[in-house]
Amino acid sequence: MKLWKLVVISFVLFGAACSDRTTNELEQPKETSGAFPTLPTSSHEVVTLSGKMSFWMYEGDAGCYGAITDGRNEIQLWVNVEKCGDREYAENEAVSVDVTFNSDNQYGPGKTYTIIAFN
Repeated sequence: MKLWKLVVISFVLFGAACSDRTTNELEQPKETSGAFPTLPTSSHEVVTLSGKMSFWMYEGDAGCYGAITDGRNEIQLWVNVEKCGDREYAENEAVSVDVTFNSDNQYGPGKTYTIIAFN
């Protein structure tokens, strides 16, 4: 008797899984405001990131380090001392920067993106 119930339940579940649907099988992701674009994977690619600077620190000859957030994701940033200059950001100040990915600038966990322009 238990085997019969198992067969019936399996048949019902299989039928439900294979039923003809009039909607898409997978819902398409919705665009959300403030979401970062696809990040670069090489120094030949450049993207503009707009968000809030959650962290910014001048490190002398080592340049400046920071983190930009879109409210959901945080991306680590670096810029050389010449471009950084005396630039400062308050915590959560709105910012827009052009970044690229430089494999030579990867020293810690996670990825760090190189700022090539401040907008």
